[in-house]
Amino acid sequence: MINEIVGSEVRNILVIGIGGGGDVVGSTITYNLAVNEGIDAVLGAVLWERYVVDIIPGPIKIDELRNTEYLGNYVAVVNGDTYAIRGGRRITPQIANVLSVVKDDGIGISISGSIIDIASELSDYVSKYGIDAVIGIDVGGDSIAIGNEEGLYSPLADSYAIAILAKVQELTNIPVILGIAGPGVDGELDRDYVLMRISQLASKGAFLGAYGPTRSDIALLEDLLSKAVTEASALVYRAARGFYGSANIRGSTRSVRLDIVSSLTYYLDLKIVLDDLPMASMLINANVKDPWDAMRLLNSKGIMTELNFEEEVYKYYKAKSRIPSPEEAYLMIKEIKNKIKSIKQTAR
Repeated sequence: MINEIVGSEVRNILVIGIGGGGDVVGSTITYNLAVNEGIDAVLGAVLWERYVVDIIPGPIKIDELRNTEYLGNYVAVVNGDTYAIRGGRRITPQIANVLSVVKDDGIGISISGSIIDIASELSDYVSKYGIDAVIGIDVGGDSIAIGNEEGLYSPLADSYAIAILAKVQELTNIPVILGIAGPGVDGELDRDYVLMRISQLASKGAFLGAYGPTRSDIALLEDLLSKAVTEASALVYRAARGFYGSANIRGSTRSVRLDIVSSLTYYLDLKIVLDDLPMASMLINANVKDPWDAMRLLNSKGIMTELNFEEEVYKYYKAKSRIPSPEEAYLMIKEIKNKIKSIKQTAR
């Protein structure tokens, strides 16, 4: 099936969780598919954890990692013993938790620099190790948002990673696929809205297929969820086990509609869809230098990002020596979104 999705014979593939944190858990469905088809697969992840794991705002930097093999300033070989030191605290990226279960090495990608610099390093890795295709997995579907959606608040990591992967495709000329796993399970975009966006992109010839987890995938997810910290990918697992109805997420501040469709991963041709992903295209065209630069650009268009939120959470943590409750975090998000909208309107 991987060969059919990619459109050519694949011997070596790189599967990357592009949204940071727990997206790598949902990515293992595609990784396991490749492995079971006899393809040499490498699991990768964007190194950016949610505030409940890492209170320091922004992505993890490569030089903050321990028990790793540095391949450059933005790419490293990671394993089940890899951790990071951030703000004097030991942080375990979710990819390390995953690799400790699958008993393999993987690739950690720090999106702390410019899009072109990161893409150049990742392209060097792809070329050196004979990677035939890359599949970037977004759990939830924020990556295909327009930017003005009401519930959207964390589009930065996804859009930045997509911009990087688009450059990798340009530099290496290998197929790059965007996978959307568990439409709407992250509690931001509504499930039906994500499916509508996938249908819109499919109408342009971008749809390459869909895959639902098998018994071996479900068993692997169950093992991973005993170690990894993730809410969204955990809902993919619950959907695969037959949960039907509404499920709470983010401390019950959001509700997600779940059914068997929520367990599927949808694959799209990145080259075809890129022009219809305005945030990623904007970041590429602006040649942003890092996620903070990207945040400012998106804010100028009235779009809130997870980095805005993390900076406010960190201020709260420094002032009160605790992280905000889910209810406080939800109110914080609403205040940030209103502030950014107000600034945009004033600038007109």
